[in-house]
Amino acid sequence: MLVATALLTIGLVAIATGFQYAASGIATGGGETAAVFLAEQRIEQLRARAMTDFSAAALGPGTTTEHCLSGPSAAGASNCQSEPVAGPSYMRTTTITDISIGTGCPPTPLSCKEVQVRVSYRPLTGSGELSQPRTVDVVTVLGPRA
Repeated sequence: MLVATALLTIGLVAIATGFQYAASGIATGGGETAAVFLAEQRIEQLRARAMTDFSAAALGPGTTTEHCLSGPSAAGASNCQSEPVAGPSYMRTTTITDISIGTGCPPTPLSCKEVQVRVSYRPLTGSGELSQPRTVDVVTVLGPRA
């Protein structure tokens, strides 16, 4: 009877530990999904701008940084702003670089643009603490419409 109780206790401890790792994995996956969504959202915003006006100031070379909240937003509204936000958040950095030589892009009048979006965040652990910083990078090239 004592051996059976010991085995049952060991089994229950193992199951409890497994649940903790599973909860942590789900939280990490949710954070990663939100970061990828924010990166893709920015790429799509810039792609839409390039389709209407490839020479727009928003597509000029340079780097911008935004601080974004996770979670749903109202239709058409952005969860991102230039100032840091309170609570768990994501930092989205967009770098646009003009490219033209050797890439198949026309050198004049307009070159192509390499767009890199980096989203950094600190996921919450199963115990509610902030974990090590994580980063998602998405890179694409935009070209003028022919």
